[in-house]
Amino acid sequence: MVGLLEGIRVVEIATYVFMPGAGTVMADFGAEVIHVETPGHGDPYRALYRMKPLPQGEENYCWEMDSRNKKSLVVDLKSDLGHEIILDLVRDADVLITNFHPSVLNDLRITYDELSAINPRLIYAHGTGYGEKGEEVEKPGYDATAWWARTGLMDAVRPDGGELALSTAGMGDHPSSMAAFGGIALALYARERTGKGTKMSTSLLANGAWSNSLLIQAALCGSTTYVPPTQTNTTNAVVNHYRCADGRSFFLVLIKEPEEFVKFCSAIERPDLATDPRFAELSARRDNAAVLAGILSNWFGQRPLAAWQKILDDNAITFGSIATSEEAIVDQQMIDNGIFVEFSDQPGRKTINSPIDLKDFPKRQPVAPPTLGEHTTEILQGLGYDEKRIADLQARQVVQSA
Repeated sequence: MVGLLEGIRVVEIATYVFMPGAGTVMADFGAEVIHVETPGHGDPYRALYRMKPLPQGEENYCWEMDSRNKKSLVVDLKSDLGHEIILDLVRDADVLITNFHPSVLNDLRITYDELSAINPRLIYAHGTGYGEKGEEVEKPGYDATAWWARTGLMDAVRPDGGELALSTAGMGDHPSSMAAFGGIALALYARERTGKGTKMSTSLLANGAWSNSLLIQAALCGSTTYVPPTQTNTTNAVVNHYRCADGRSFFLVLIKEPEEFVKFCSAIERPDLATDPRFAELSARRDNAAVLAGILSNWFGQRPLAAWQKILDDNAITFGSIATSEEAIVDQQMIDNGIFVEFSDQPGRKTINSPIDLKDFPKRQPVAPPTLGEHTTEILQGLGYDEKRIADLQARQVVQSA
């Protein structure tokens, strides 16, 4: 079947994960996504997989994840001839995705005002670290800094003021890319209604605030300061994590505690806890949460995780086994729901599916990410450049082909 976004051309002048992640989802649904890279080593994101403490290996898993189904065009954006190529691309493009700083966009002459003047139907999607206003517009921002640290998320998971938890690679970038994708889709819908393009803006700072919105909203409402609980000194023993006899852990979450507590106690073969005066009533459980947590810790420590999984599942008790990334790739529920997809041109190799599905519009099966400049000649020919002109641009080092 034809992809839903077949016929949509996306020009991606961006790097790393945040905004290119939105392009990945568009490519999954059939859009032609042209990733613009600089001559020489190309997009610096190609080298991220070598940075420690990221997992080390031979395969470029970072590039593979976010650049599948895309085309690589290598062009010197700073040159006049390279600028002409970008303008030729943009004239017939539907979407331009970028996360360059405003000053860089101005220097390269690819601001919204400049590009919308030659293509009024263009959707201009701009992602930033800290937004487009204020003193920190030009401040470099990654998800670890703008999304995780700046918005209170990093502090909110530090019990007792202990060691701060580092964000994992892409932990804020990929969720933020979904917001960017949604904004682009909304802008395309607006174009369908009005016939005109528009500018879509989003930032890691705004997405981080949205991710931490419950705690920030509490602060806006003057509520008490959130104090991250520890496992042992928790204020709610039935929303807590517990270690089992084999060293594995699970996260217990009884959101509907008043209705679920008695059933829970029966399920784990401790009905005595439901009638214990210290725990029988909700208020008493709160006052004695640390005591109950200690009892449950000892109890759950007597059997392996698999045994508790069966008991909790059989009794419809809400919990989540705490898995490693290596275990996630063999998680049968993930496999059954198509979370991992195989590359069509590399049988046996898999990548992570984007998290949106439309019943009547299947996504394309991924193809491997492009080598540097793999599609430069093809794209220039599509713009009407003949062999002589392309050869001249290559000789001038304005473009680079694989």
